[in-house]
Amino acid sequence: MKNIIRCAVVVAILVPFPPTGPSLAKEESPLPKDLPSYGADRPIPIPQVTEKSLPNGLVVWIVQRPGFPKVVALVTARGGTAADPKGMDGLANVLADAMREGTATRTSRQIAEELQAIGGDIETAAGEDALTVGVEGLASGTAKILNVVADVVRNASFPAEEVDLVKTNNLQGLQASEAAPEFPVRKAFAATVFGDHPYRVVYPTEEAIQKVTPALLKSEHARRFRPDRSLLVVVGAVDAATTGRIIEKEFGAWKATGDPIAATPATPAAGQRRILLVDRPGAVQSEMRVGRPTVKATDPDYYALLVTNAMFGGAFTSRLTENIREDKGYTYSPGSTAQTFEQGGLLSVRAAVRNEVTAATLLEIFYELDRVGATLPTDEELGRAKRYLSGLFLLRNEVNSSLARTLSSNWVRGLPLKALSEYVPKVNEVTAEQTREVGRKYMTSRTQTVVIGGDAKSVGPAIEAFGPITSVAP
Repeated sequence: MKNIIRCAVVVAILVPFPPTGPSLAKEESPLPKDLPSYGADRPIPIPQVTEKSLPNGLVVWIVQRPGFPKVVALVTARGGTAADPKGMDGLANVLADAMREGTATRTSRQIAEELQAIGGDIETAAGEDALTVGVEGLASGTAKILNVVADVVRNASFPAEEVDLVKTNNLQGLQASEAAPEFPVRKAFAATVFGDHPYRVVYPTEEAIQKVTPALLKSEHARRFRPDRSLLVVVGAVDAATTGRIIEKEFGAWKATGDPIAATPATPAAGQRRILLVDRPGAVQSEMRVGRPTVKATDPDYYALLVTNAMFGGAFTSRLTENIREDKGYTYSPGSTAQTFEQGGLLSVRAAVRNEVTAATLLEIFYELDRVGATLPTDEELGRAKRYLSGLFLLRNEVNSSLARTLSSNWVRGLPLKALSEYVPKVNEVTAEQTREVGRKYMTSRTQTVVIGGDAKSVGPAIEAFGPITSVAP
């Protein structure tokens, strides 16, 4: 078995494909001739956008979308899980959950009742690079929406009883996550890819959650929520002038206190292939992650990487899905993502497969990764990936709350407001040659980190053919 796999690896990975030869992509049956042609994708227009900055440094984007009478207000503050102090992994998640549980003048119930009266609700969340507080409701309640958002952002009080409940909920959520087979694999994968970088944290720890106190949350809230490091996005059926006056009233007196969080360092570069095995005795399936650090959204390769990933494994019609699901039946739902952060990016391939095909699946993943950098896609394959990305982007951002989150994410990652309307054109500008070049830069199998969670006795001997294995405790 080892010899067979070694031979296959040599053929599929070590022998180079002709770099300028014809495409080796699978030929597909043509569509019926009587189908209408695809219509041109239209970029999202950004009409009637008011950009301003308050004297305290708060950046404000007001996007007028007349028609449907709803409004969303979203405050984004730099300082997410990557800003958690050492040994306090997951503090940002508890902070985000606890913020909506009361202010100096409102209880959590009062917040809920006031928003319910205008058909609204509140959401708070923690990402790698930022914390967000958003309220959505009827446009007639815009003043109340902004008042509540400002109160939570400026005056969150963290009542002891509410903090205890939030901690309990987070501990229960952690226990549920720990029961899933992907839990140790995701942890080991992020820790290996990012090393000591703050992005290594994908789950909180029980010890960190237990250490959280109301005083700590108040301190972290003040440290992270600063007007000079925050963005307010308002999207919906609003009048810009009136909304601007309300914003100045609610946020104008907001002042920064204390020292800001430290800047997040750049992510490490990819190294040589590493293979880690998380032993799950008795498991009949293997949970797999393959990937490496990539680039920020401001990098010239960003849009080409998005299109390339969609062709490789990011869409259901991708090469990876066609290979290991449709053709070979190794797994039900494989996929890949090309994620970006404020200070870097991550390519991640995932699959859950039967023990007996774990090595064969890894071989096919390596084959497809290397094929991206060795061959040109067909025009149809490239066009399909572009249509998928553009269509999904346009569809998602029809909703006000999704548009606000897109703008917020762009701001955190260093993209300007105009990036919203540039997305579709820049995706459509990607060429076949650019996808091949991106494949060579970021998708070669020899630079990928591999983490497999499964029964070591069953899968270990077969995957030894791909390189030395490091055992990782679950």
